[in-house]
Amino acid sequence: MRFRDRRHAGTLLAEALKPLGLERPVVLGVPRGGVVVADEVARRLGGELDVVLVRKVGAPGNPEFALGAVGEKGELVLRPYAHQHADGSYLEREAARQRDLIRKRAERYRKVRPKVPLKDREVVLVDDGVATGASMEAALSVVLQEGPKRVVVAVPVGSPEALEKLRERAEVVALSAPQDFAAVGAYYLDFGEVTDEDVEALLLQWAP
Repeated sequence: MRFRDRRHAGTLLAEALKPLGLERPVVLGVPRGGVVVADEVARRLGGELDVVLVRKVGAPGNPEFALGAVGEKGELVLRPYAHQHADGSYLEREAARQRDLIRKRAERYRKVRPKVPLKDREVVLVDDGVATGASMEAALSVVLQEGPKRVVVAVPVGSPEALEKLRERAEVVALSAPQDFAAVGAYYLDFGEVTDEDVEALLLQWAP
């Protein structure tokens, strides 16, 4: 299954979520690309848009290969294989660097759109896809700490292994889970970069 772009993916994802009967859900996009998908989902489900901030902890010399991820509250979620590719000191240094980036991003985004409280709310956690699942697991940890009523992880595409692991902790809706999963961008005709300015513009539309 291939999507024209993130908006198209969000439209299809919203249709798949409608049967769940969610009531005014808080739709949390994982920046940056996931926020575009989440914006479309929030509009079509009658919910509201916010972000959940996580950063991938990449391997030495290969930052796109996720060894883990850090969330907005600072916790580090490591993949089982992380220590096969990096020692503890590297992981801590890289996690500290990503926490600093999260803090700076939070300062930017929260000025535009104050954080929406999640306690006792129905929450949909959205990204444009999951590969290893590390970032989404970190995002899920952040969200669950806030005591939501219900959490649904929703993605257009993901690796079967990552989706199965996420199902241990939350409801999962995925439009496609190819057995020969490649990079997330391979399933989009247009997978252009989403900037911080793009995210801020979307959040501004939802500002109270």
